Amino acid sequence: MNRLSENPFRVQGVVEPPFFTDRAEEVARIRGALEGPPAKLLVYGERRMGKTSALHVARLAVERAGGHVVFADLSTVSSPVDMANRVLEAATAALGRSWSDFLGDLTGRLRIRLQLTPDPATGLAVPTVEAGLRSREAGEQYDTFVGVLDALEGMAEARNATLGVVLDEFQEIHRFGGEDAEWRLRGVVQHHRRLGYVLAGSDASLIRAMLGRGRAFYELFEPLHFGPMDPDHLGRWIDERLAGSGVPCPGLGARAWAVAGPRTRDVVRVARASYEIGRVGGVGHGGSAGSRGPAPTGGRAGAAGPCEPASLVRDALRRLVAEEDDRMRATWDNLTELQQNVLRAVAWNGAGLTARATVERFGLGYGGTARNAALALEKRGLLRRSESVAGFSFDSPVVRSWVVAQALPDAGILVPIDHLGEA
Repeated sequence: MNRLSENPFRVQGVVEPPFFTDRAEEVARIRGALEGPPAKLLVYGERRMGKTSALHVARLAVERAGGHVVFADLSTVSSPVDMANRVLEAATAALGRSWSDFLGDLTGRLRIRLQLTPDPATGLAVPTVEAGLRSREAGEQYDTFVGVLDALEGMAEARNATLGVVLDEFQEIHRFGGEDAEWRLRGVVQHHRRLGYVLAGSDASLIRAMLGRGRAFYELFEPLHFGPMDPDHLGRWIDERLAGSGVPCPGLGARAWAVAGPRTRDVVRVARASYEIGRVGGVGHGGSAGSRGPAPTGGRAGAAGPCEPASLVRDALRRLVAEEDDRMRATWDNLTELQQNVLRAVAWNGAGLTARATVERFGLGYGGTARNAALALEKRGLLRRSESVAGFSFDSPVVRSWVVAQALPDAGILVPIDHLGEA
């Protein structure tokens, strides 16, 4: 394969080495919990930081050493029974071929009827909870979920084995049952001695509350906050990956961090788009402020001269904005006029949402209306509260760049697509 044919960066799905870097300390702590029952670790941080990839890298290390990990992704579940099904599916994948009479033992330990459904990917018969249980009361559904975990504990004890259990996006239990659901989970987890638990989630404020005094997880789980990666390390790694793939551009990693940080996936997404442009000759191409045109294309890498990190990153943002244009226009059309203007104001970020100049320039009104609109945009995943001048920032740097390029010109403001909010 031509070394220019494979992008050195990946952002979709779970990322593993060599597309995964750093996080050695976090991976070591996760692995230690999975291999050391009755350890209980709670990993939390914002989305797109790389938590799930770190969890998978730790799982792979455990499995290569001969251990077993049940990795259940709860991000899409809608009920406690769905949680039980996710754990059953993950347990079958992890143990179905290696633990003798896995299905028979599991069925014998559960007090509920199971259905067997062939998994088209693996060929294994996957047990699922009887469908009718999804319509039962919440307490009975939680008993089903707890029963599955108890069964795994019993199976591990009978085999004199240990087992790692990952519940990714576990905070969904709160959505279904509030604090009562948290206490139910604590009630089963605290008694298990053969299972090493790692719970992970991205709702940092909710998880901090769960860990607080008087709450179910207080002093039960060891907390591990998953924050931003060291920007110098990530920047160097990006530069090295680019150089090793035939598109050298020293300093691009630092520039990508400056416009897209601090979330790892956002930074790497910009680096990925930068590579795609640079490898066909886009390096060194500049761009006009607020350009609405398509991303540049060209000939061989280097044809435009030495790479200019700022120009290449700007081109990468234009490409990403173009890719998101249809989705963003649909989202924009469903916002109120005030919400649209709040997004413009946050993108400009001149003097804050309540400053007179901002209110007048963007027609935000007084009396807290702009803040209420910003809070509504936060619920929609477009904004998040921050320490910025405006008190809010964009959840995604691509969404911010789209507003800069497509919506700020409506207010007579023309700035580069990689505008960072300086007044």
